[in-house]
Amino acid sequence: MRAWRERDPIIWSDRHRAWIILGHPELVGAFGDPRLSTERMGSFLDRLPPDRREAVAGGVALLNGWMLFHEPPTHERLRAPMRREFTPRAVGRLHDLIADRTTELLDELATGDRTVDLVETFTHRLPADVIAALFGIPAHLAGWLARWSTEFGVLVFGATRRSDYDEVVRRSAATFHEHLEALIAQRRARPSNDLLSALVAVEGAPDGLTTAEIIGACSLVLFAGHDTTTSLLGSSVISLDQRPHAREQFADHPTDATTALAVEELLRFESPPKVMLRQVVDTHERHGHQFESKQSVFMGILAANRDPRVFADPDELHLDRDPNPHLAFGFGHHFCLGAALARAEARIALPALYQRFPSLRIVDEPVWKATISDRSPAQIIVDLGSG
Repeated sequence: MRAWRERDPIIWSDRHRAWIILGHPELVGAFGDPRLSTERMGSFLDRLPPDRREAVAGGVALLNGWMLFHEPPTHERLRAPMRREFTPRAVGRLHDLIADRTTELLDELATGDRTVDLVETFTHRLPADVIAALFGIPAHLAGWLARWSTEFGVLVFGATRRSDYDEVVRRSAATFHEHLEALIAQRRARPSNDLLSALVAVEGAPDGLTTAEIIGACSLVLFAGHDTTTSLLGSSVISLDQRPHAREQFADHPTDATTALAVEELLRFESPPKVMLRQVVDTHERHGHQFESKQSVFMGILAANRDPRVFADPDELHLDRDPNPHLAFGFGHHFCLGAALARAEARIALPALYQRFPSLRIVDEPVWKATISDRSPAQIIVDLGSG
């Protein structure tokens, strides 16, 4: 990517039949350009054969409630009912919940095998439990939520070559509708102090959401709020394990300020999203290139976060980097709704992990998910050492 970016920060890929934006300033401009749209569900369905279109119908119904796939004014309407629940102040009220669940999971690790898959035992479970608690999803469904997130990722990340693609996508959509419809009915009868109750309270109101939109919006936050943080926690452990000096710096008497800077650098260095997708809605020239209507555009976040025009020594991990204008959470009106929550979980969980297990080390080559859009470990086998 570096060599391509040095030749031109915007390139055409014959393989993907799409433009790829690799430069940081070019990407900032693209994020704010209304000529590049996130609304692509229609074109996605148009490309599918009829039998597969039927298989993904339930999943697409969920995706239609994702603000991510809409532009203003629909985007604002879908985002507004949840915005106040994800401000830094609102997330601050979840500090004790995050810390307590982190401690519980680390306690489990301390009493189990010394060699474990950290994704399965920690980085996947913590975000699932936190986002479930935020929505008021019962504890007995937390395991289902983690499994559902993995299955629904088959649709989100386009794993169409899987032999069981149709079956998995159909099942993940059906079980989500089943569980959420039951929970919504419960909140209508007995509201609680959770995000799902807040959405149900304005169901059908002029500025509220329809029932279908509530279910879709929940699928977005439950998926992205879990998947993004899982990716961040896992990739951070890998980055620190590969750089003992940085790991020692991170774990040696961390303060809130030093941890906050370190998390931002870990976000930049291995951003959970590699790319975000857009579609050209109006033909236009962009930095000397002709972007034609209906062409696809890959917003190269991982590459832009290594742009030497913006970041000194970009391929090195500097935990005290400041300022750090990375684009891990996007930019503009599609800036990630759950950014404050992901940051809070990482700032709490990562120091706690190394304080409990100071000699933790990775013992096998990490396995990364094979997706074009997601930079996320699927497996991290570690030796916990003494803890």
